[in-house]
Amino acid sequence: MVARTWVGRFCVADGHVDEEGPWLSSLIRQRPDDEPDELYVLVEPASPDSAQYTAQLVEVIAQLYRKDALSLTGALTRALRAAHEHLLDWNSKSLPEHRIGAGSSCLALSGVDAYLAQVGPSLAYVRKADGTLRRLHAAENDFDNALGMAPDFTPHLTRIAFEPGDLAVIASSSLDTVAPEAVVERILSRPTDDILAEFYLLGKDTPNLAFVLLSCFDEPLDTPPDYLTHEGAAREAQGVPLDDQQPTEIEGILVPVAAGDSPELAEASLAHTIPGDDWHLAKMPIKQQVDEIKESAAPLASPGVSIRGGGSNIRYKKTTGPGLPIPQLQIPKLAIFAALAIALVAFVVWWQLPGSVAESREDRFVEHVAAAREYNARAQAASDPGLKRQLLTDARASLDDAANIHDDDPDVVALQADITAALNVLNAVYEVKETAVVVDLAQIVTGDLGATQIALGGDSTYVLDAEGGRVLRVPVAGGVAETIYEQGTMVNLTTEGQPIEITWSDATASLIILDDQRQAFTHFPGQGTLPLVVRGTESLGSLDSISTSAGNLYVLDRGQNQVWRYLPGQGGYDSERTALLDSANLTNATELAVAQDVYVLDAQAGVRRFVLKTEAPFTLAGIDTPLVAPASIAVLPGSNRVVFADTGNKRIIVATSDGRFLRQIVSPSFTDLRAVSIDEGTGAMYILNGDTVLRATFPP
Repeated sequence: MVARTWVGRFCVADGHVDEEGPWLSSLIRQRPDDEPDELYVLVEPASPDSAQYTAQLVEVIAQLYRKDALSLTGALTRALRAAHEHLLDWNSKSLPEHRIGAGSSCLALSGVDAYLAQVGPSLAYVRKADGTLRRLHAAENDFDNALGMAPDFTPHLTRIAFEPGDLAVIASSSLDTVAPEAVVERILSRPTDDILAEFYLLGKDTPNLAFVLLSCFDEPLDTPPDYLTHEGAAREAQGVPLDDQQPTEIEGILVPVAAGDSPELAEASLAHTIPGDDWHLAKMPIKQQVDEIKESAAPLASPGVSIRGGGSNIRYKKTTGPGLPIPQLQIPKLAIFAALAIALVAFVVWWQLPGSVAESREDRFVEHVAAAREYNARAQAASDPGLKRQLLTDARASLDDAANIHDDDPDVVALQADITAALNVLNAVYEVKETAVVVDLAQIVTGDLGATQIALGGDSTYVLDAEGGRVLRVPVAGGVAETIYEQGTMVNLTTEGQPIEITWSDATASLIILDDQRQAFTHFPGQGTLPLVVRGTESLGSLDSISTSAGNLYVLDRGQNQVWRYLPGQGGYDSERTALLDSANLTNATELAVAQDVYVLDAQAGVRRFVLKTEAPFTLAGIDTPLVAPASIAVLPGSNRVVFADTGNKRIIVATSDGRFLRQIVSPSFTDLRAVSIDEGTGAMYILNGDTVLRATFPP
C-alpha cells in the first residue's frame, strides 16, 4: 500500500461558485533535483477597502512562492512577508480608514508532508484517522495583526504529517457565520467523500467563501508483471511457474524471488538493476521495455472538482508520496513564454499594489479639509463647552488626516493654528509661574511625617500630619510651626486619638478636629484645644469627612450612604442630626463640601452635586482631561465657585457651582499635589505639595 492524497476545493465570489477565484488559488512548484510540491493560497479581506485587492494578493503570494527555491516553510514565509511588507509600507502612507489588511491561510504540500501558514483572520481544521479534531488559526486572529497591519510579522506555522485517514481543511473565517462550530465538527466527522459536498451546500449562498479539503488515503502498490524482471524470466526458463514468485526487498528495492530461492540468487538478480529504476527488466527488446514502463507509470488523470449537489462525489485526485516515478514532461516554448509573462504581470501587480488608490488621494484631501472647516465653524457657533470641544476635536482629526496627504498645504496649516488657538481658550490653563514656600515641614518637624490635609483660618494654615498623629499650625506669613493637637495628649480628661479630619469654622473662628475614636475637638487660636460635643457619633456608620457652613457641622457617612447636618448648640453640636440625601451610593466618596448645595468627591465619579436631597449634574463640560484622584474640595462663598485639587493630573480645577468648567491651574511646583485652600479676601491660595506648604496668587 502507498499513501496518496486528493484535493477538493471551491470558491464563492460575489455569489458565483468556481473551483478557484479571487480568494483562492493553487499551483505546482518544481524545484531543481526535487519532487514538485503544491501550494494552496487562501486570502480573505480584513477590512472593506481590502476586498478589491484580495485577488492580487492571492496571485502575488502564489507567484513569489513559485519562484522561490527555498524549502516549503522558507518559501511560505518569504512570500507572505514580501506581501506583508509592501502592504505595511502602503498603509504607513494612507489614511487610517483606508488601510489595507488581509488574513491568509496557505497550505504547502510535498508528498504526505504539509505546512500550514496562517496570518490574521484565518481558519483551518485537521482531523486524524482516529477522529481527533484540531481547530487552527493564527495566534493573533484579528485585523490589527493581518497582512499589512502589525509591524512585527510572524506567521503561525503548523506541520501536518498526513497518514491514511487524515484530512485537513482551510477555509475563510466567515465559515463561522455559515455554520456553528459544532456543526462544522459534525460534518468533518463524516466520511471524506461527503464532506466537500456538505460544505458546498452550506456555503454556496454565501457572498464570499473559500474552502479547500485535502485528504490522505491508502492505495494498493501496483506489482509489475513477472516477465518484466530478470528473475522472472530466469524462473520461466527453468520451468518454475511465475505465480510462485514472491517480491523480496533488498537494499530498499523490491525484487520478485521464487519461494525457496537463496539470498544469493536474489542478490544476483539485483545486480541487473538499471540505475535509477525501481524494477528489474527482463532481457527483452529495449523499445518494448520502455513502452511497458511508460504504460505502467503513467499518472492518473486530474479532471478537477465537479460539484452537483449533496450526492456528488469528489473526482479530483492528485497522487503524492512514495510510488512510481514522475515522467519528465516536455513543456512547449509557448507555454514557457506565457509563464514568464504571467510572472512579469504578477511582479508588476505586486509592485504597484494598491497603486490605484493613489488616484483618490487628492479627493480625500479635499474632503478632509472641507470637513475640518465645517467642524470648526460649528464649534465657533456652539455655546456648550462640551459640544465645542467635541467639534474642535473632530476638526483636528480631519486635519490630521489631511496632513497625512499634504502636511505643508497652507489651508491645513492655517486651520491647524485656528483650531489650536480655540482649544487653548477652551482648555483655560492658568500657569502659576511663581510660588513661595510658607513652610517645609520636613525641615522643622522631627519624627514621622505625612501631611494629608490643609485648612485655612484667620492668619494661619493648619496641616494634618497623619503619619505623625498631629495637627500643626503655620502662620501664613511664615514662621515656626506649632503643634496644636497630638495623639495621646490628655485634654480635660479626654485623650486625643489619631486625627483623621480637620475643617475651619468661620462661625466660631476655630479649627474642628475629628479623631479615629469618633471624638471631636476644637482649637481656638491663642487659647488652646478643647473637647467638642458632637451628639451620637457612635451610631454613625462611619466618619469619613467633615465640613462647616453657616455655623453648621456636616459629616460624610459612607457606611450609611448619607450626609448628616448638625445644628450648633450650647457647648458644640449637641443636637439631633438631619439626613440631607434621599438615596445615594457613597461607597467611593472621599471628601465633603457644603454651601447652598452639597458636594461630594468620589474616587470614581469625580465631583457629585446634590440639590434638595437629589443628585444633580456636575459635568465639568469642556474640560480636556478627566479627573484622576480628586481631593480637598471647597466652595468659595464670595464667588460661589467650587475649587478642588486634581492630584492625579497635578492641577487645581475651578468650576461654577453647577459644574461648568472654568479654569485649570498648573505649575511646575505641583510635583506632589495633595490639597488646596483659598483665601478669597487676599486672593491667595495655599497648596499642600508633599510636606511643603506653598503660597501663590489665585486667579480672579
